[in-house]
Amino acid sequence: MIATDSSSLILLAKLSILDKFLQNLKTKLVITPEVETECILKDSFDAKLIKKRIEEKIISKKIINNRNMCNKIIADFNIGKGEAETITLCLENKLDIIIDDKKAINACKVLKIKFTTIPNILVEMCRKNIIAKSQTETYAIKLEGIGRYKKEIMERIKGDIKNDKNE
Repeated sequence: MIATDSSSLILLAKLSILDKFLQNLKTKLVITPEVETECILKDSFDAKLIKKRIEEKIISKKIINNRNMCNKIIADFNIGKGEAETITLCLENKLDIIIDDKKAINACKVLKIKFTTIPNILVEMCRKNIIAKSQTETYAIKLEGIGRYKKEIMERIKGDIKNDKNE
C-alpha cells in the first residue's frame, strides 16, 4: 500500500490521470477518512471521480490508531489534519506516501518516510510509457497552473520530460 494526502489525489483527478495512475500502480492506494472528506467536499468532477473510486474500493480507506501521534504531528510540523493523518497512517503501517505539501514533505524527511510528489509521478509515468511524452508535457503545463509548485521545480520536471528518451 501507498498512502496519499488530499491535494495529491485531487491533482491526479484534475489532471485526468487518476485512473491511468491507479491502473498502473503495483500496490493499493490508501487514504484516511479525513482525506476522503477533504477530497469529496466540493461538487466537482474530480470530487465525484474520487468518491466513485472509493466506493468501488479501487482506493482503500484506513483509520489511524494513534490520535495522539496525529495531534503531535499537527503541532510539531504545523500541518493540516489530512496530511497529519496520512503521515500517521504511514508511520503505523510502514507505508510510503504521495504528498505535495512543503511542510508535510519536511515532516516526512524528519520522520524518515519515503515520499514522492505529483510532478515526480508525472515524469515516472512518462518514463514508463504510461503517458506519451507530448501528453506529459501538456499535463506538466496544466499542473503548473493548478498546483502550488515553485517555478524551479516545474522547470526541472519539464526538463526531465523533454530529456526522456521514450516517445
